[in-house]
Amino acid sequence: MDADSPVSASARAKIRIRIKSVDYRMADQTAADIFAIVGATGARVAGPFPHPSQMEEPRTALRDEIRAHFRLLEIIGSNQKTVDALRRHNVPAGVEIAIIAPDVAAAPAADPSAPPVKRNRRHDSRVAAMQFLVSWEVQRHADMVTALFDFFSGRPQPREYYAFAEELVQGVIRDLALIDEVIGKYAKNWAFGRIARVDLAILRVAVFELMRRTDIPPVVSINEAVDIAKEFSTEESKRFVNGILDSYKEELGRDPRKAEGN
Repeated sequence: MDADSPVSASARAKIRIRIKSVDYRMADQTAADIFAIVGATGARVAGPFPHPSQMEEPRTALRDEIRAHFRLLEIIGSNQKTVDALRRHNVPAGVEIAIIAPDVAAAPAADPSAPPVKRNRRHDSRVAAMQFLVSWEVQRHADMVTALFDFFSGRPQPREYYAFAEELVQGVIRDLALIDEVIGKYAKNWAFGRIARVDLAILRVAVFELMRRTDIPPVVSINEAVDIAKEFSTEESKRFVNGILDSYKEELGRDPRKAEGN
């Protein structure tokens, strides 16, 4: 690629910011604040994208497990105003912000000596859809073509690998009102606005699958959602997500272990 092309110039101006906090709400709020600050300088922001949470301290008899939560923002086409705005931004207590290189993972590996995880294309796509939908919830992208291009350009696999993720994203956004009605119905004693952004995105993906993808057994969609909640959210999230999806499953009138037509 020509080093002086607009794309290359933009790539050279890319800044990757990693946000870490043991309070997922503070991580989300800080990410939203940075998005607003950077957007006002004319730069484009991809994210925030959640990355796997990491145990800081295990549960004991006296307190719950403490996990660190990570959010990644990519600032594209930054300029001097962007840099100045970031320098002026006050980082809240309890939040760590770092600028990281493109080849550095957003969240540290939990166990560097562990064997590599075998890739599962559907699982990777569900994770990607969840990550994009967290970003979409913050940004409500007016230009979905550019937003999806920015997102998939930063994935470890080529875009065609995530075809299922794109189907999930487009389906969730198309059917958002119906999906959120289901979530609100079964999120008993829990105000919709209080649902964590990661949990909400996980639920939206899974409810869309249960609602529209009858070729996938309901238990598969539910188990995948619970696994993603374990990996990316809080200790309580897996029970919260499972409770809502299990309740919705009962009204479907389908064999939970079978795909329709199989």
